Amino acid sequence: MAERTRLVAIDDEAEFTKAIDDFFSARGYEVHVALTGPSGLELVDAHRPPVVLVDLKLPGMDGDELLQRIRRSHPATRVIVITAYNDGGKTRDRLLGLGAFAHFDKPLTSLRDLAETIKRAVADSEQ
Repeated sequence: MAERTRLVAIDDEAEFTKAIDDFFSARGYEVHVALTGPSGLELVDAHRPPVVLVDLKLPGMDGDELLQRIRRSHPATRVIVITAYNDGGKTRDRLLGLGAFAHFDKPLTSLRDLAETIKRAVADSEQ
């Protein structure tokens, strides 16, 4: 049996992480969730997933710092930022410049779009 693709979701909104967990677990992913930046970083270190979903505003460590630490410690891991913070694209451009694989605005209009981006990120992380 093939190993399930690991996914870590780091977001302080428990309802959002539950929705991510439910949706992606049903599609064969091994999902791990954290509600704070530091606990999320521990999950990334422990599970070494190919893809991490990160919120920008987190208790303990903001998404910028988390993104940079993940990119430094796990360069093959792809980070997708999902945030409700909208400033006309400046933050998105900055995050992409810091190495984020993709950026999504909350609320997500479709988890299918996110799923397609995660598939691309997994393939990219394996190259």
